This record gives sequence, structure tokens and C-alpha cells, in this order.
Amino acid sequence: MKHLFPLLLLLAGACSRVEAPAPVGPVPDARQLAWQRLETYAFVHYGLNTFNDMEWGYGNTPASTFDPAALDCDQWVRTLKAAGMKGVMLTAKHHDGFCLWPSAYTDYSVKSSPWRDGKGDLVRELSDACRRHGLRFGIYLSPWDRHHAEYGREAYVEYFHNQMRELLTNYGPLFEYWFDGANGGDGWYGGADERRSIDARSYYRYEEARETIRSLQPEAVIFGGTCADIRWIGNEEGWAGQTNWSFVKGAGDQNVNDFTHGERDGDHWLPGEVDVSIRPGWFYHPREDTQLKSLSQLVDIYYQSVGRNANLLLNFPVDRSGRIAAADSARIVAWRQTLDAEFAHELLAGADVEADNVRGGARRFAPGRTTDGNWESYWATDDGVTEGVLTFRFEAPQHVNRLLLQEYIPLGQRVARFAVEWSGDDREWHPVETGEELTTIGYKRIIRFAGVTCRALRVRFEEARGPLCICNVEAYDAPVLLEEPRIVRDGSGMVTLRAGDRGAEIRYTTDGTQPDGSSPRYEAPFLLPDKGEVRALVRDPQSGRMSEVAARRFDIPCGSFRVRELEPGEQAKMFDGDVTTAAYLPRGLRSCTIDMGCERSLTGFAYTPDAGRWGSGVVTHYRLLLDGRKVAEGEFSNIVNNPVEQLVEFAPQRGRVLRFEACALASGDAPSIAEFSVRTE
Repeated sequence: MKHLFPLLLLLAGACSRVEAPAPVGPVPDARQLAWQRLETYAFVHYGLNTFNDMEWGYGNTPASTFDPAALDCDQWVRTLKAAGMKGVMLTAKHHDGFCLWPSAYTDYSVKSSPWRDGKGDLVRELSDACRRHGLRFGIYLSPWDRHHAEYGREAYVEYFHNQMRELLTNYGPLFEYWFDGANGGDGWYGGADERRSIDARSYYRYEEARETIRSLQPEAVIFGGTCADIRWIGNEEGWAGQTNWSFVKGAGDQNVNDFTHGERDGDHWLPGEVDVSIRPGWFYHPREDTQLKSLSQLVDIYYQSVGRNANLLLNFPVDRSGRIAAADSARIVAWRQTLDAEFAHELLAGADVEADNVRGGARRFAPGRTTDGNWESYWATDDGVTEGVLTFRFEAPQHVNRLLLQEYIPLGQRVARFAVEWSGDDREWHPVETGEELTTIGYKRIIRFAGVTCRALRVRFEEARGPLCICNVEAYDAPVLLEEPRIVRDGSGMVTLRAGDRGAEIRYTTDGTQPDGSSPRYEAPFLLPDKGEVRALVRDPQSGRMSEVAARRFDIPCGSFRVRELEPGEQAKMFDGDVTTAAYLPRGLRSCTIDMGCERSLTGFAYTPDAGRWGSGVVTHYRLLLDGRKVAEGEFSNIVNNPVEQLVEFAPQRGRVLRFEACALASGDAPSIAEFSVRTE
């Protein structure tokens, strides 16, 4: 018998109408609920930055620079659809002010570029492609504009709202409208070449913008500004908090509220969105062609976003030709195939389901509603019952390593703490070891754990904000994912390859060729004393299955360099190849002097800040001198939100002594340097 609960309670429920639990607020509105059920969708960053090899353009690049040779929005959308994305968000205008549509309010747009002879409209091409292939379409419009002469004054706000109306009225239905949080700072500003500051909360008239969006695009959720429907999760690394409430106190302010975890006592439904790029940067940079996130990293991102009650907005930097690069396309399709394999065979559909409490004994709230495949039906407990147990029993032992749970969030998010247990032949209950805090569930929570062979699973809901409302529970036995090895080189040039699965072997190459099962087997760290590229994969010797290939390109080792301001132990952290260790300059110092030991011809340098949870001293503006000559100066765009390696390139310069100056810090009073390296000719 599939659904086991007392027969008398079933008959009593059939004879009387049992009301659904009252909502426990706050609750989502219809547009928020529709948005949450999309789960994954794509970001596309494309524009002048793509051709400038920059993240944040200054606003002074000629529009004629934009000239893709083979732009194909259908290729974008076909790729993203194959990856399971439900929609596409386009950066119609980034901070440099260049518009990807022929705006009536400026000439700084595609109409002043050679692309399509000045008659092109990229927003139109992508929105049409989305409709052809059945994907939703969304718009990003940067409030900041480093090109516009009137930025910081009232005239620009009118311009900004006019452009917003163009995008809201001319390109069909939108599912999301995005306001970026970067506002004010250095810019070209029509040739003024100065720094301008604004009060973002009042300057852009976001409340008026919200009314415009509501009237013209009633189905679109709003990200950012002061009237948002969804919230930024607080990082650009691809993860939400293990505890993740879908609400916060007040209207939501990232400077006040806990956006990473939400707030249990919140009164405003504001679910989280995780935004992250498939590459280190948001725009395309040729140097990042070998720096795609690995398959295992992308799988982790899925579990740490969608699997933690957040939506995933995954960015694709379209290349200069106007296409999603082949490597990016292959990686994201492999990601979708991996996830499809992990969730291919649901194990609870044939299990018997028991509950220790059923709301009014009614069939409509029976525990079997959690496995009937209908998200609109749910198991519920009586009023006042905020704890409960669901037990699933198998006809034959099953190997399980994934558990998916969903609450019926139209009535609110309730679960605050739960536990998962399994029982085998000994009929004893054992905890599932997840390594995570099992607190909130919300729209969806997915738990990974080491496989257990069990005859029964049970979920103990230990604390909730009201009667339980669980609409879906699924279990899976996901195949083992062979993770790409991690490639690390220390300051002396010794390369270490690390694999997560101790039973697997690592195969590698150093000659630029792709490794395979016949490549040299990694046995111990090896020396790479000069420039070179290491490629490696993990191979299962039993099945012959191989992971994706990991690749890292190295310049000269820097371990022999000497930093005059630091003790040897501290300076070693700058060159050890380990981004989890960081050197801090002595308090009060804003620069360091690096002696390379001999004269070299340099073409660039790379800086990585302390990206640890408690790290500080992130350098946002820099200057680099070589033998006293300035060779580079500028800003590390978006480094605070995306604290990855920042590469600066310049024409070849010869010298021996470098001076790295931190012209501005994001926080703290001592610059941090997790890694520093040079690029040589």
C-alpha cells in the first residue's frame, strides 16, 4: 500500500472539508512565483568592452570600435537552450554608456558603428531569437553612464528614463529588468574626464521607474534599485547561504539587510538571485580562453544556488566575432548533461510514504502528495503542529546520494531546521552526513551526501514557522562526477596536481596537447622552471571514464623575487600560487618594491587580492613603476564583487625593480596581495 496512514482519519477527511493552512507571511506575488520556477537563465555581456578587452569601459571609446564579424544571436540562444536555460538577459547598455540598440536619444550606439552598416539592433535580434526558440527575454540597463555629459545632473535622469521606456516598449514581453548597483565614479562624461558622485537611492527616481516597469511590463521582476522584487545574493562567486530565507526586513538594502541568508523575521518577500560568470570576467577576454570554470565548479554552483533556494543567472561573455565561444558552449552543454544524468532516475515514486501527522486526516494533504509529481499538491500538518516526520520505505534496498525537497511557497516559507536519516538491514536510523546546515528549504533545497544503501529514508522537520507544507520530495542515485584536477605551481616552479577522488589517476601534458589515457601519469610534483602550460585530467582506472581537461598557463616563477617591505615568510605568500594565503603590507604603507633579481622585458603583471571571507585591503586603483618609470596605471574594474586575478598588459618595458602602488583600497588600511606575478616577453 503506497500511502500509509490511519483509515479512520482518511474516511473522516472524506466526509468533512478540511481547510488549507493559512498563509504564513510574507508570501510571493504571482510574478515572483513565476520567476522562481524558471530556476536557471543566462546573462550575456557584450559591447565595446568586448573589443577593448576591459570589464568597465571609461566611456571614451569610439562607437566605431563595435564591429563583430559574425554576430549570431540564434547561436547564442540555441546553445543556452541546450544548456537548459529558461531565459536570456542582455546588457543593453553597460557603464560605458554604449547602447546595443539604435536609441533615439543618443548617437553613442550601434547606429554609429560599422556593424550592419549602422542599421543593426542587437536587442531586437536577441529578443526575436528568444521568441523563435521559446526562451524568455530580459534587459539590463546600467544606471551609471561614464559617457554621458549630463551624468550626475537632472538631464541625465530624464535620458535614463527615456531609454528605459524604449526598451520596455519595443522588444516584447520581459521576464526580468536589471538595475546594476555600480554607480558614480571616474568617467569621461562627454570629455569632462572627472569623478562624479551621486546618491543612488534618490538620484535615479527608482520609485517612478518601478511604476513605469509595472505599467509596461507587468510580468517582469525588478532586480536592484530601491524597489526590487528579487535580491542580489551578496557575491559574484556562485553561492547562496546554506540558510536562505526568501524575505528580509523592510524593502531590502544590501548595506543593511543580510542578502546572503535572508532574514527569518523579515516582512518583505525578496528571494535571492545568484549571478556568476562562466569565466573569471563578465566580458570576453582572450586570455581567459583557458580559464573556464570547470565542470565540477559549475555543478557545485548549481547545488549552491538552485539547490539553496535561489535562482541562477549564469553569464556568458560572447566573443569578438559575436558568438558564444566553442569551449564555453561545450562546457555548459556538458554541465546540463551532467545534471540530467544526476537527476535521471527518481527513486521515491514507487516508495511507501508515511507521516506522523496529516492535516485533518484529509486525502488532499496526505503524505503521498510529496511524490505525486504535482507541485500544486502538498502534505500539510494540523494547525499548531510545526514538527513532523516523513518516512519513505522502498520495496528493495536503494543506493541514494541526493535528496531534493520543496515547500509550497505560495503559502510562505516555513521550515527552519530539519534532518535526514536512513535505515538499512539493521533497521536502525542513521544520520545522513551532508556537511551542510540543514535549516531552510523554501522553493527548493537539494542535498548531496556520500551514498547510502537503505531500505528507508526519513526527513525529520524539527522547526517551522507554522504548519508544514511540503509539496515535493525526490531522491536520486547520481553517478560519480570525475572532477578536473587542480593545477598549482609554487614560487620555485614546482607543479602539484590534486584530484578529489583518491581512487582516480591523473594524466597530464606540458607541451600544449590534450591529455588522454595514454598521457604521462602524475606521480609526484614536477618542475616547470619557465613559461609553459599544464593540462590535466582525472581518469577512473576501473571504467576508463575521464574528466574534463583542466588547463593553466604559467609565466616565469616569481619565488626568487624580493619584496623590500616584507619579511621572507610574508612575501612568500605573494608568489606561492595559493590564493588562500595573502600578504598584507605593513600598516600605513600603500606600495611595495619588488626586486626581480635581474633585468627582464615585461609585458604585464597580474594581481589577486585577498578573497577570503574576512579579507580586506582590496586594491581598486593601482600604479606600476619599473625602475622608476610609470608603465601602467588604472582601476581594477569590479574587483570588489569579483575578486579574481586581474591581468594588466602593456607594451614591452625592460627593467629590474618594480614598484606596485595601491592608489585606492576598497576597505581596510593595508593593501592585500594574495598573488602577484609578471608577464614576460
